[in-house]
Amino acid sequence: MANIELIIKTIDEYLEKNNLERISAVEAAAVLAKNGILKDNDDRRGLPLRNLLRAGKIKHAIYEIRPDQEVGRWFIPHS
Repeated sequence: MANIELIIKTIDEYLEKNNLERISAVEAAAVLAKNGILKDNDDRRGLPLRNLLRAGKIKHAIYEIRPDQEVGRWFIPHS
């Protein structure tokens, strides 16, 4: 089972360290995998984290769909 508090803390620390307002799910998944917090899927990068996002486990995450796109992307801002 994923430790949601640790995932949020790690993403927040990464955003602060890199002076970012938000991060995409794929980028965040790479950070979490690098830190041994959430193993990524080699075939579909970011999938384990996106599954948590779809399930509403990270409440402040945002799903954005650009007007010219049919499919959106997940972003995680600082909590």
